[in-house]
Amino acid sequence: MRLFIQSLFAYTVRMLSDNAGATNVSYANDDAILESLVLHTLPDFGPHGDGIVNTNFIFSALKMKDKKEGSSKRFQVIDGGLEFWNGISKAENSNFKWQAHTDDMTAQLQDPAARLRFPVKTFTGSVVINALHKAQNKGRAMVKNFARTLREQAESTIPNQFNSAFWSTSPGTDEPESIPSLISATPTAGSIGGLTRSGNTYLQNGAYTTAIADIGSEAGISALLRQKLRYAIGQGGRDSADLGVMEDELYAGLSGYLATLNRYRPDDGMAQLGFDTIKIGNLTLSYENTNVLGGANSITSGYVYLINSNYLKFKVLRDGNFRWASQFERVGVSLNSALYFMVFCNLTTNNPRSHVVLTNMSTA
Repeated sequence: MRLFIQSLFAYTVRMLSDNAGATNVSYANDDAILESLVLHTLPDFGPHGDGIVNTNFIFSALKMKDKKEGSSKRFQVIDGGLEFWNGISKAENSNFKWQAHTDDMTAQLQDPAARLRFPVKTFTGSVVINALHKAQNKGRAMVKNFARTLREQAESTIPNQFNSAFWSTSPGTDEPESIPSLISATPTAGSIGGLTRSGNTYLQNGAYTTAIADIGSEAGISALLRQKLRYAIGQGGRDSADLGVMEDELYAGLSGYLATLNRYRPDDGMAQLGFDTIKIGNLTLSYENTNVLGGANSITSGYVYLINSNYLKFKVLRDGNFRWASQFERVGVSLNSALYFMVFCNLTTNNPRSHVVLTNMSTA
């Protein structure tokens, strides 16, 4: 009798379980599965945000040059600090001079350096999943599609936000320095790194305002090279501007002119990364697309920036080095769960005089 009752009880429980509700065995019923899939498929931008900087010509070039040299001169991970600072030499040592052999030698205290100080800027974001979305996207195919959509959105949004910030003509209080703010079209006005440019030539980049009717001409190329050479640090162009960025229209005019003359040569290293480039001497030229949407920043029309990559530095704190959180977190008392992303960084220079901007270039 006891065996009969146990068998009947087991059969009843099994029947109740089978009819308690349909169970879709094709997907897991654990909500954490979707969160885990999204977490592991989101873009890993790497320790220097490779997935971000590799969509930007300047920063891809900086990264490539560091790799070629085996250095971290241009991309630096900093262990803590209230701000980023760069020392800059502002004067020669006045004790060294030519003199008569009977004259007294000079021995004066020197103050040769100043500090450019750049605040740490914060970039954040999050990928959010609602409880309803979890319920609607549990099937294996649905989970993968939903996770892929969130990943693709992050892959495009984050690099676009960085690129837009790096071309802002007037960065906001919470935004990093940009190419136009570091390489100013009015280099004797304003400040850089907390120091006043006016009266301090060591803080003033080059600015060439003479009109050039056609960049795709001997006169246009001559103007580029003349400014490159003028702001070289050493002789023979060894320490001079090696990166140039212009708007797409100017680049099209220049490349068309050089192609017609069979004088077109790309930068092989940047070509491997998918960038269109023109190589003139040791100067690699490319362009910034001005056909942007959503109010994104881009290069000013008619401008060409010539940059000495030895003195352009992207700095990031180690604990905010393009980091995703390790797990989703509930947002308040809502049905949302968020995975957070953070970067603590800024774009800096330690020698403004090594860069130059041409502000009045045209193309035929």
